[in-house]
Amino acid sequence: MGMLRKIPIHLIVSVAAGIATAMALSALTHEILHLLGVFPAIGEPNFDTRLTLIAFFYHSIYAIIGAFVTAIIAKEKAKKAVFILGTKEAIMWLLGIILLWHQAPAWYNLSKAFAGIPLAMVGGKLYELYKLSKQEKTKTVVR
Repeated sequence: MGMLRKIPIHLIVSVAAGIATAMALSALTHEILHLLGVFPAIGEPNFDTRLTLIAFFYHSIYAIIGAFVTAIIAKEKAKKAVFILGTKEAIMWLLGIILLWHQAPAWYNLSKAFAGIPLAMVGGKLYELYKLSKQEKTKTVVR
């Protein structure tokens, strides 16, 4: 319990919001692709390489968006928050190799695990660029 007291609630909320954003977008996209007859239903195995690559692509985009959301909420703690988010992604996808071995090829979960931290960092970098552009606009208006 001592370690949890050291983590500010704002940081926990920002990471949770990033996770929720990426998960909701991924589930929605998967469901739409399922309704269009492209993907199997959520929870059904998918070992088709082409479909797995498509899922990897949109999951990656949504991981970046989730990290951006995390950074926006975390503000001055953005770097720490996106690192926590990326680390969580890496750990969960590594567990996915074991827990989801019958749902998708192991390379898919392993690739997502290796991409977890870099994708989160891209979202964090996009936030930094966004913040800089806002500061530049503010300076231009004030002059």
